[in-house]
Amino acid sequence: MLKKIGLEKLDALASALMERGELFAPVAGDAGVDFQRIDNPGDVTLDFYNTLRSPKEVFFPQADDMVRYRLTHDGVETEEIPLDFEPRIILGVRPCDVRSFEVMDRLFAGGDIVDPYWEERRKSTTIIGYAFDRVDPADFYTTFGIGAADPTGSDIFMIKGEGDLFLKGITERGEELLGSISVLEDVSPENEGYFEEKIAESARLETRILATEGVPEKLEAVFEDPYWIEAAAPCLNCGVCTYVCPTCHCFDIQDETLFGKGARRRIWDSCMFTDFTLHTSGHNPRTKKSQRLRQRICHKFSYYVTNFDVVSCVGCGRCIRSCPVHIDIMAVVEGAAALP
Repeated sequence: MLKKIGLEKLDALASALMERGELFAPVAGDAGVDFQRIDNPGDVTLDFYNTLRSPKEVFFPQADDMVRYRLTHDGVETEEIPLDFEPRIILGVRPCDVRSFEVMDRLFAGGDIVDPYWEERRKSTTIIGYAFDRVDPADFYTTFGIGAADPTGSDIFMIKGEGDLFLKGITERGEELLGSISVLEDVSPENEGYFEEKIAESARLETRILATEGVPEKLEAVFEDPYWIEAAAPCLNCGVCTYVCPTCHCFDIQDETLFGKGARRRIWDSCMFTDFTLHTSGHNPRTKKSQRLRQRICHKFSYYVTNFDVVSCVGCGRCIRSCPVHIDIMAVVEGAAALP
């Protein structure tokens, strides 16, 4: 099923989607565009290259209450957070970010232990993908077989044409949603041809390519090489690379209490932070920033491959664009792979 709507009616589309579930979509802010929960349909924008942060927060929030509690004279009263998430829709997800959800599925839902928060949010969410129409120099998603107009993993896939937005149902869930939105128009055979032409045009866009063959084994072989000291020299350990990354998933669990009320929260953490591996004893096995950078690279391009048979990176380029000292993760991997 292929539908279309004029770009000037984007707020009408957003309003219709909000009637069918909680809507998350790109919103322009002072620093750039990011995914947010939509209360005002007029806030939605599709005029962006990619968002500053990834949309993983829809499934894996930065702070997620697991249990709330209240301290009383008799002990503790607890309130468990229900997992019955209402239907939700995420609009405008670039193909590399859609792929990142599948990479994270391997960890959170693909093993013997399933994360119920991730799984239930995934089940309740309809994904509307959005084709790239140009390439940023930082990106390297072509490395992983991801196309600029790749609908894989999306329930609905859309492209922006000249004055119109075209939306095509990819899954049964997507087809059902498209068929229920009255503000969308049917398309002519001519429009169908135009859609396919735009898809083909976007599919010809290619990013930089990282040669990944043999990289997991090479990273193990150069684990103790002084190369990591040189590669990490500019690093500030600010952690921004992990916070904008669509596949970084480290978290801490903390109890936060104030005036007798509190919550046990899962909160994002980062392997780039100094105290990430700090033991209660005071021992820290990664006191040097070179060790922390090495951990991040090896985890994504070696350990995750060993454990889940996929690289924990989708080449979105966010860490490169956001790094205050311009560290290029692709260049770091290439440098390690080129060591004798």
